[in-house]
Amino acid sequence: MIEVAAAVIISNGMVFLSSRPADKPPAGWEFPGGKLEKGESPDAAAIRELQEELDWQIVCGETLYTLHRENLTIHFISSTPLPGSRPVSREGQEFKWVKIAPAPPPGLLANDVEFWKILAAQQDFTS
Repeated sequence: MIEVAAAVIISNGMVFLSSRPADKPPAGWEFPGGKLEKGESPDAAAIRELQEELDWQIVCGETLYTLHRENLTIHFISSTPLPGSRPVSREGQEFKWVKIAPAPPPGLLANDVEFWKILAAQQDFTS
């Protein structure tokens, strides 16, 4: 069983996504994060992974959704960058802010699409 923490960083109707490093398939865009280490909480893993991969300091809030698959669990965690902290690619990955819309952005990894639909359903697209 693989257990993963994914940081959900939202600002002004936009969500932060990062690409998977070339040496870590599958290729595509995802909510940044990574695997939990033995005995590590999802919050601690999200904080550690964003520090390691993006040199970005965050604090975690509530778990927004937990995806369960046969051999995989992903915890999508509301996260906020610390003031003055900015992402820097440490592993060659790209990152971008994407407007939250009903349809997921092109290239979003399949396991993240389910959460995207939940996230989009909570938005008001009439204004």
